[in-house]
Amino acid sequence: MSQRSMDVEKKAANADSCSVSTSSINVDDADVALRFLKQNGLDESSTANEDDVVAGEEANFYGSHELSPKVLRKVDLFILPFLCCTYLLMFLDKALLNYAASMGIKDHLKGNEFSNLGTIFSAAYIFMEPVVTYLIQKFPISKILGTFITVWGIVLACHAACKTYASLMVVRTLLGLFESSSAVGCIAISGMYYTKSEQSARIGFWATQAGTGYIVGGLISFGFLHYHGTAFTSWQIMFLVVGLVTVAFGVLTFLYLPDNVTNAWFLNKEEKIQVVEHIRANQTGLETKKFKKQQVKELFLHDKFTWPMLLLTACSQISTGAIGTFSVTITGTFGFDKYETALLQLPIGAITAMIILITTQMLSRWGHITLITTSMYIPAIIGCIVLISLPLSHKIGNLFSLYLLYSGSCVITNIYIWNSCNTSGYTKRVFRNAITMIVYNVSCIIAPQMFRAYSAPRYIPAKIALLVTQCVCVPLQLYIGYICKKENEKRDKEQEGQERKKYQFLDLTDIENRNFRYIY
Repeated sequence: MSQRSMDVEKKAANADSCSVSTSSINVDDADVALRFLKQNGLDESSTANEDDVVAGEEANFYGSHELSPKVLRKVDLFILPFLCCTYLLMFLDKALLNYAASMGIKDHLKGNEFSNLGTIFSAAYIFMEPVVTYLIQKFPISKILGTFITVWGIVLACHAACKTYASLMVVRTLLGLFESSSAVGCIAISGMYYTKSEQSARIGFWATQAGTGYIVGGLISFGFLHYHGTAFTSWQIMFLVVGLVTVAFGVLTFLYLPDNVTNAWFLNKEEKIQVVEHIRANQTGLETKKFKKQQVKELFLHDKFTWPMLLLTACSQISTGAIGTFSVTITGTFGFDKYETALLQLPIGAITAMIILITTQMLSRWGHITLITTSMYIPAIIGCIVLISLPLSHKIGNLFSLYLLYSGSCVITNIYIWNSCNTSGYTKRVFRNAITMIVYNVSCIIAPQMFRAYSAPRYIPAKIALLVTQCVCVPLQLYIGYICKKENEKRDKEQEGQERKKYQFLDLTDIENRNFRYIY
């Protein structure tokens, strides 16, 4: 037996001795849910029905402590709009550069400078991600998220003052820095209120706003194409208006989004306890503000899923970086004018939203994240093959093939779900989300650079790279599902005939807590 395994078993054994009564636990090191229970005179063992917890674990996906529909509706009503709007604005803000390509922004640029604007955004995002992750760990998440949204709205509005490549590079850098809080914040908040199956559906709801962002952005850009003012160009006024809307939403987030269940202003004490008990079977807790470097070490050095998942993220999201920046440009190469090109981005939004909504609802009902996600690569592979082989003169065939690429791009939502459901230990969870977003943005840096000016208008080398990366994802996804299944079987065998102990709120990692089961 390895030293690591011995250390883990020792820590789990220590947890066993604490799980029956929380009186001997250093509550400051535990999850905020445990502190909340103690502050309200409730010992963990007195609130937990262990049969329910075990049933939830063995089901691998569904918690069995039913939450009152009234309470669940309240959580949905007051939490989901914040998550949906945050993700909508994030994707809308990213997409505006894409739409501005058909509105005259390229008149100020030459060569590969447009590609560089997409690259610098992602580079800044990567640089800031570890910082914002640490801030989310240490400070109230609503205040961090609200502040960052407000500032990125100000930066977005400042695009209206830019008329040179240098000034655009500055604002794109700042935008990347402050948008870095959005995805990790939304994933962290989703895990605080919902069971694993509910997370699949709710993450799906707010992730569909990526599609809504395309639709809204397409309509906005089409409308502003008809603006012919003298003070601003059409793309400048577009950035100004969306930036001001983002600022207003950031202020609302700062003021009204709760930090977690225990201080949710829209729930009374009994309802808060219900929600805490409801998410117990997740084995992930709510959050803790103590940074635990050993959990970060475990993530990078001892977690067998970390590197395969990062490779999967990198390969699957090359397509996102490519079509996110160049879909307008690629559509234009098919022979459509700038007005048609803008309108033809609207179906992209609908397709994206439909794919995300259907797949996440399937996950919520039936699980099988491995098979469902693997099937999403197939349309993207077909789309790549057709784009490579079909002449540009075939407008409709090329356009339909471009739309197929979004099936592979939407896999990022399932990666969010996998991270949220399959990672325990708050520090480990937020840092897994952070490195996922770092790798996502590395892909978004690489992808636009594949579209070099010399290969226009067909961009064959870039399309071949998209095909290869999507093909690699299929066996990689199946491998990750296989090792999840084998790890669950190993833990079932370890605990056969043994009594399950209660340490759902001790902020143990998924490796330390042998009761934890992975979804696959």
